[in-house]
Amino acid sequence: MTSTAPADLVIRGGIVARPRQQAVASDICIRDGRISAILEPGTPVDAKEVLDATGLTILPGVVDGHTHLGAGNGLEEYGTETGAAALGGVTTMFNILATGGAYGGMLAEHLESASAQSRIDFGFHLTLMTPEHLAELPALRERYDVGVYKYFMHFRGDEGKYLGVEGTDDGKMYQIFGDVSELDDLLFVHAENPEVVSYLRDGLQRAGRDDLAAWDDARPPYVEAEAVRRVAYLANELGTRVYLVHISSRESLEEIRTARGQFPDLDMSVETCPHYLTHTVDYSEGVVGKVNPPLRRADQVEPIWEAIADGTVDTVASDHVSRKRATKDGSIWSASAGFPGSPTILPVLLTHGHLQRGIPLGRIAELTSARPAELLGLERKGDISVGFDADLTLVDLENERVADPEWLGTNSDYSIYAEQPLRGWARHTFVRGEHVVKDHELIAAPGTGRYVRGKDKA
Repeated sequence: MTSTAPADLVIRGGIVARPRQQAVASDICIRDGRISAILEPGTPVDAKEVLDATGLTILPGVVDGHTHLGAGNGLEEYGTETGAAALGGVTTMFNILATGGAYGGMLAEHLESASAQSRIDFGFHLTLMTPEHLAELPALRERYDVGVYKYFMHFRGDEGKYLGVEGTDDGKMYQIFGDVSELDDLLFVHAENPEVVSYLRDGLQRAGRDDLAAWDDARPPYVEAEAVRRVAYLANELGTRVYLVHISSRESLEEIRTARGQFPDLDMSVETCPHYLTHTVDYSEGVVGKVNPPLRRADQVEPIWEAIADGTVDTVASDHVSRKRATKDGSIWSASAGFPGSPTILPVLLTHGHLQRGIPLGRIAELTSARPAELLGLERKGDISVGFDADLTLVDLENERVADPEWLGTNSDYSIYAEQPLRGWARHTFVRGEHVVKDHELIAAPGTGRYVRGKDKA
């Protein structure tokens, strides 16, 4: 293919890994923030700037659809966490908001802060809990083009008050599933059975258990799997488009495969997270690894890798929470759950998935970019294709480093990968053709990122 159209930038000499395709050597032309041509290597192009990508692999920027910004250091995290994510090749990040009150004022505040601070493109999902939330959806959809929500099944009563999340009950869940179905929007669901968890947890505490394995024993795989089955049944009955977040067990994957076979019209997508691919209850830092759902026993890791390889899993996202290490102090029962993860999505998949297990680069691009963009309605993101936003991450698969919090600049002062070298860090990251990370350094100014909406409305 030849081109005489001028370009703002041409990236030459790299291996381009498009979703669902074999990686091939290509040159990429960028004009006005979008990909204007994909050419045979060395094709003459009139360009203002040329970047030599020899030896680098070029993937579409990661779309991290599942983060919790603001939980550790308030709205300042739109600056720190998006910058850290860009160093790992993330170019779009969605934050899940939660409040027991109305969302109008909260959305406006977060949009203002994110617009001023974000280094990458960003968007929002809303946690649905109350009839008032459902009543305000038409106005929020009209003003902000939100179309993705979250429902937590695993909190009883006021257990989620610290996150602004109300407890679940089946009637509430039924109403929310039904209303989201009528809108034809997408509902993220955290699937765990809180009644069984409460019973198991109380017994373990009475027995004096206080370790990472006890957290898994309090929320064992079947607690997740049983809830997954209920979600599938209810979603099929009501026609709800559901997205199961952070699936962590073989038992849940078996339920997912069964439900997809039993209900041919079921629209259910599946996410897992990097930490379920690399960490177990034997993690040396103990309580630092507390997360919901828990890190599992070692025999749960390979089934998730298999589900990634065979297509059962649709996306890999981070469930990023940027709290300080001090919030992990105390017992397993009182420590905060969650840890930072957005910057390490791609390095984990490239290191442990591609380099160690031979998972094709095109499959990794599908998991991290194309499929999340499709599910979230981002029509110009998720692929390296003419007309798409020039959201690109250029990685050196031979370059190895650890997730040093000081280098990343995240609010968190630790990483569960701090002692585990990873390959595939972004040498360069581009967002809409803007150079955000250059030679492993964050160079984008705060406010570089833009608000992205469903169907990429401007």
